[in-house]
Amino acid sequence: MSNPVVSLSHIAFGTETSPILHDISLQLEAGHFMGIVGPNGAGKSTILSMLTGRIMPTQGYIDLFGERLGRFNRHHLLKKIGYLHQLHQHEAHMPVKVHEVVAMGLDNYTAPLWKSLFSSHQQKDAIMQALAYVEMQDFEKHDFRYLSGGQQQRIRLARALVRQPKLLLLDEPSAALDTKQQQKLYTLLRQLCDTQGVAVIMVEHDIAAITGHVDSVACLNQSIHYHAMKGEQIPEDVWHQMYGEHMHIIAHDAGCIGCHHD
Repeated sequence: MSNPVVSLSHIAFGTETSPILHDISLQLEAGHFMGIVGPNGAGKSTILSMLTGRIMPTQGYIDLFGERLGRFNRHHLLKKIGYLHQLHQHEAHMPVKVHEVVAMGLDNYTAPLWKSLFSSHQQKDAIMQALAYVEMQDFEKHDFRYLSGGQQQRIRLARALVRQPKLLLLDEPSAALDTKQQQKLYTLLRQLCDTQGVAVIMVEHDIAAITGHVDSVACLNQSIHYHAMKGEQIPEDVWHQMYGEHMHIIAHDAGCIGCHHD
């Protein structure tokens, strides 16, 4: 049996007086699509940052592809990971072409040309394939600064996909996308899981939007209050534990993973 793509074992982050994450344990197999939901400040983005080795847990450990994540092997393991960080409105806009933004996601982007593992032809093919995934191949030569917010977000997703990752980490990837593009995004991610065995961890706020596509939903607020697999309903008290006693639970259709329905 192959190793899990991701294994978190009793992860904690923060201090005793200001805990951010507490006793997080979960495993993710190849081809599994997991959504993470929770309130602001729940630690969702922190988990993704730890999986990229940008920050290290104060307790517990992380295994990626059967290898213990540490400071000295982080860059080696990151070659198999695509990461789309949370969209920030204050990000600087540089005078750069779309194909150059996508190329930044290649493993060897910063390597000297003579050390490159890919020919320029291979790089071009990888970039165009990534752009095709997000239906932006006709914008290859466009100035990134002058694209709409939704188009820029699709280019950022292409940058995460260009290295053909085995693990894809997405922090609110549907930000700035309209409803139609959101559904195309979730369908694409489902296809990558099913056809290429990519494991996906996606932070999202709207559980109803992702429910028809994901295999499981982890309910997070410092700790994992519930991990619902497809076909399960998340108990009402779990929602109150995460969001407070004054929240209202809206009935949804029976096909909604984790949702409360009549």
